[in-house]
Amino acid sequence: NTILDNLIAAGRAQPMIIVMPFGHTPDRPAGNMLANTDFGDDLHQALIPFVDASFRTEADRDHRAMAGLSMGGAHTLRFGLTHPDVFSRIGIFSMGLGMGPTDVADYTAANDAMLKRSASEMALVYYAMGSTDFLYGTVAPTRAMLDQYRIAHEYHESDGGHTWINWRRYLTDFLPRLNWAE
Repeated sequence: NTILDNLIAAGRAQPMIIVMPFGHTPDRPAGNMLANTDFGDDLHQALIPFVDASFRTEADRDHRAMAGLSMGGAHTLRFGLTHPDVFSRIGIFSMGLGMGPTDVADYTAANDAMLKRSASEMALVYYAMGSTDFLYGTVAPTRAMLDQYRIAHEYHESDGGHTWINWRRYLTDFLPRLNWAE
């Protein structure tokens, strides 16, 4: 909240509602935590409708963004980028595809139609990673997938790793780019 408050006070970002759900869902024994759809189901079926019913939102894709760091970046790839009908802007911080040998192929096979739609409908795809992040190896496969689908994206690489210092920098850079008036 301090980052956004300071950006608004400096005239660099527009006022907005930020909702920060806890993205970790209960473990499923022998399950792939990143493939668990519980978060996405809750996000789309309960959280977004609750926020729109409870606050003065502009309840359309043109006024809705999703961003996340680490696990939240995985959620943004899975439940934001693949939902251009719900979000027009996304930010992926310190996460990518390609941790397993079939991750990218599985992701694109499951989301082909929506990724094609995202190529023409996403107003902003912001992707940021630290050069010494333990997930840095996922940058190339993720960017290759974005390029394959012709999804325009802004890539930002910083020094450092999987840290709050980087995530604060990414958020500070991402929020002014939302440009809700466009």
